Amino acid sequence: MANEQKGRSTTSILSLPTEVLSEVLARVASCSSTDLFRAKLCCKLFYEVSEADNIYHRVSMDKFEIVPWSKNDQVSRFLKKCRESKNPEALYRKGVVDYFTDKHEDSALECLEEAANSGHADAAYALGIIYIFLGGDELKRKGMRLLSGLKKSRILKAKQFHPRHNLRALLRMIWVKNPLFLNPTPICCAMTHERKTSSWPMDADDVEEESTCEACACDEEIGAICAALPYR
Repeated sequence: MANEQKGRSTTSILSLPTEVLSEVLARVASCSSTDLFRAKLCCKLFYEVSEADNIYHRVSMDKFEIVPWSKNDQVSRFLKKCRESKNPEALYRKGVVDYFTDKHEDSALECLEEAANSGHADAAYALGIIYIFLGGDELKRKGMRLLSGLKKSRILKAKQFHPRHNLRALLRMIWVKNPLFLNPTPICCAMTHERKTSSWPMDADDVEEESTCEACACDEEIGAICAALPYR
């Protein structure tokens, strides 16, 4: 009798509504793409549900190289599906790599804008830098607003999530060939301010966070990114 009651009270995950199972697999995917691939091998239902766009939209990119050493068609197809499903990290990586290596600039900007609009802070930071380099009053102001907005939200100060550090690290993995970044370093602030100095030594990663002038703060970010480019 006890065994019968136990059997009746047990609910198989396969009996869950599809939308619930989809959310479960999406959460698995957001933590580990490896666990998602293992789940897809469990049964036909898991495989079919895992092919939905919302799974690809949320799957983690942590296990995938930003710049792979060799081409893998299966991985390329997977990443393409992630971008088609508007995965923010996949769009960010594609946008930065293509734009800075001078490939498909228009589509690269579209990738970054799509990711930034979804709340991806790294993409918003990269867009801010690119807009300032592109020049022109309107684009420069747009870039400054993006960088200032990130600073005001304290994202640039958060050690655990640092768009500046992430972009610098990515740029060191690729060959920056876009002639835009061969131009003289753009200047956001043409005024002279008394700057607060520190006796503590600073390196290129340690940008002052106390600038009261938003334009000066943007110049500091531009300087930090330029320091990551090999020819500057």
